[in-house]
Amino acid sequence: MKSRFDPFGFFAFSSGSTKKILLTGFDPFLLDKNINQSNPSGVAALLLDGQVINYNGISAEINTVMVPVRYEDFDQGIIESLLAPYYALNNVDMVVTVSMGRTEFDLEHFPGKRRSVTAPDNANIVYGGTQTSPVIPKLNGRPLPGNEFVKFSLPVTYMQQAKGPYKVIDNHEVTTLEKTYKAGSYGELKNSIAVNGGGGGYLSNEISYRSIRLRDALNSSIPTGHIHTPRIQQFEPETEAKIVKQIKAMLEQSLVAL
Repeated sequence: MKSRFDPFGFFAFSSGSTKKILLTGFDPFLLDKNINQSNPSGVAALLLDGQVINYNGISAEINTVMVPVRYEDFDQGIIESLLAPYYALNNVDMVVTVSMGRTEFDLEHFPGKRRSVTAPDNANIVYGGTQTSPVIPKLNGRPLPGNEFVKFSLPVTYMQQAKGPYKVIDNHEVTTLEKTYKAGSYGELKNSIAVNGGGGGYLSNEISYRSIRLRDALNSSIPTGHIHTPRIQQFEPETEAKIVKQIKAMLEQSLVAL
């Protein structure tokens, strides 16, 4: 079997495409409570891996990663280890993290730094803090550095043109220790303590925060951001096929802006 990685450990993109997209999805979570639970982001990662998409004469190859729903992996730097080589060398054209969210698609404009939910992870560990006492995650034994909020940089207006059964919302809502509101600009969040980013206070928000924080720390120009998919309650093949098709359409629409 041909390896998906080149000799330096990077994903082995083919040489035929104009652009390169790296996309992450999540495992299903809490399967011990609902063995039939699925996760559209994981389905997207499985189905889009290796695909070449085209739009207006521009082609892009997609390579994907499945991320575990475990606090310890995040604290040990799994996201930073995965993405640092790409940001350091600027050798992909877009990084898209995906997870299951609400009723429509949400593009999470302002991810927050802290964990603030009591939900356990897939190791049944509760390490999320609360809405009144959010906690800062770790990075290799130390508090995760960075600002309380970061700003996503995917081409929102292009992605919102993707056709499909769901709305594509540019979500600016955040929760700070003071209030929940829609932030009009990044500057409004400068002196706030994050409780929930646009993606909430769980690992779906955190993968977005970590990826953007790392991008900014390494002075990368790669557009990076998070897509929250519509929520499902169990394995729903027809619904998930529609969700994946619309994610693919969002990526296609993005190509003209890369």
